[in-house]
Amino acid sequence: MAFFRKPTAVAESRSIRLDGQEVGYRLKRSPRRRTVGLRIDRHGVTVSAPLKTSLSYLEDLLRQRAGWLLAKLDEWRAKQQAPLTWQHGAKLLFLGSEVALALKVGGARHAPVLEDDSLHVAVPDPADAAAVQRKVEQWYRCQAKLHFQQRIGHYAPRMELKIARFALSSARTRWGSCNSRGEIRLNWRLIQAPISQIDYVVVHELAHLAELNHSPRFWAIVERHLPQYRDAHSALRRHGERYHRL
Repeated sequence: MAFFRKPTAVAESRSIRLDGQEVGYRLKRSPRRRTVGLRIDRHGVTVSAPLKTSLSYLEDLLRQRAGWLLAKLDEWRAKQQAPLTWQHGAKLLFLGSEVALALKVGGARHAPVLEDDSLHVAVPDPADAAAVQRKVEQWYRCQAKLHFQQRIGHYAPRMELKIARFALSSARTRWGSCNSRGEIRLNWRLIQAPISQIDYVVVHELAHLAELNHSPRFWAIVERHLPQYRDAHSALRRHGERYHRL
């Protein structure tokens, strides 16, 4: 008896010359796709296509969309945030407000303290950027867990939903996730955002406990409990790149 394997998704890195510019892109082929999709984000250009779509067809499509594609790439480059410098006076975000990093010499066990508009961090050597970063990120994670649990506790009863487990995520491509086992994960970097944006992600993932999809029923649940969700969603898309500096 012969056994046949189901076709699997494949991905490869390629490049194409568009209007005199060499543009790299990631080509993802999947047996589940029925149409070709183009996505441009901080990772660059991604082309998603049905498994058997010819390369010549895809490259013709990219050439036809060259003007739009290059303009979008320029927009993303303009939005790129400079990396954080882990030194005294560096500007950080917490719950939508800007705070200044205040470094001082101190024991490794001293927990950071948020006071007024400054995050006071004690480390044995304030010039040790890696040590400062580790300590600040640990503080962010602790704050994220505390605040996210509070927001979940606020919305879950109102939505008449229960989660099986909550955990923090370090994903670089999404702010939250929910699976069929009722487990929710929220990106700890989201703690930099205002409560309105945090609430949007919390309600979004809780709604997936009832509808594990993005159907009209799903969005109706989100809107019922967060009528202004579109504003929060748009703001998160606009400012998300800055949150990912951490």
